[in-house]
Amino acid sequence: MSLLSRRLLGTLSVAVLATLTAIGSADAAEKLRISLDTNPSHVRNKGVDLFVEALKQRVGDRMEIEVYPSAQLYRDRDVGRALRQGSVEMAVPGTWVLDGLVPVMAMTSLPAFYGIDEQATLTLMDGELGQKINERTEERMRVKVLGPWMNLGFSHFYSVSKPLQSHEDLVGLKIRISGGTSNADRVSGLGGTPNLIPWPDVPLALSSGVVDAVSSTHESIASAKLWESGIHYAFEDNQWFGQYVPLVSEKFWKGLDKDLQAAMTEAWAETIPKARQMAADAQTHAREQVAANGVKIVTASKEALRDKRLKLLETQDGIVKDMNIDTDLVDLAMKEIDRLGIVK
Repeated sequence: MSLLSRRLLGTLSVAVLATLTAIGSADAAEKLRISLDTNPSHVRNKGVDLFVEALKQRVGDRMEIEVYPSAQLYRDRDVGRALRQGSVEMAVPGTWVLDGLVPVMAMTSLPAFYGIDEQATLTLMDGELGQKINERTEERMRVKVLGPWMNLGFSHFYSVSKPLQSHEDLVGLKIRISGGTSNADRVSGLGGTPNLIPWPDVPLALSSGVVDAVSSTHESIASAKLWESGIHYAFEDNQWFGQYVPLVSEKFWKGLDKDLQAAMTEAWAETIPKARQMAADAQTHAREQVAANGVKIVTASKEALRDKRLKLLETQDGIVKDMNIDTDLVDLAMKEIDRLGIVK
């Protein structure tokens, strides 16, 4: 082979190697798709946006990150199976849509948690109890729980025509719930009739009389402007504190380099305080909107909440048995509630 031929071959080899390296680098970028079924203006989506920003700062172009809102990929009720199968890399569903797969996810909607304050709930769920729930979730769903849960806020009652002055005013009402056996049992225990209705159908259900009231949060009521569908009264009873769980497909997680795993964990940890404050601010602002649009808000007294919690607790063992919730974790929750000085 001539000198010229060897030089040309060498030049060609370098070019091919560079091209293959570039292709390999592009292929090496991990694709992270995040499925949400709420719209981009929702507080959960905004919190996830904070996470994406923090993660991009850590990983640069080593990950291609895309958020799919408004159920473009999956509804939250279906995303658990998709994560397990590796059909999507990440989702942040609410606990209430996970209790069918992991019954203990219904923990904070059990009677023992009825009417207790936000800080008590967070102390429990950020502590040993929450960690054990995460472990059960990872085992049963084949996922990685990325870190502390993202907040939504407390659910309350909102009615169309019947003023809500006390718990007794809930008796006989047809009340829309978002799902969850324990949520249905709570409504029944307070004398109402639970109705599971998809959120997009709620305005029509209210205006047409299919339901008399809804169980929801101030933020959800305000974002949907449900006063335009007839909501006139609100009864704040801190029924249960809604949270979203950051889940990553086990298949995707195990395929990541350790430094990328660390980057995701650190980015989520950095995000949570900001996202939780954002959720709290959103609920405060939404309450002001609800009141400004003519909805009369009555807040249950601590004594009334305690009395109802004691009454509802009579049904807890039955709920736990029917839902097959891990009794050892229920026992731990009750001990922790006692430790915090909450009257059962």
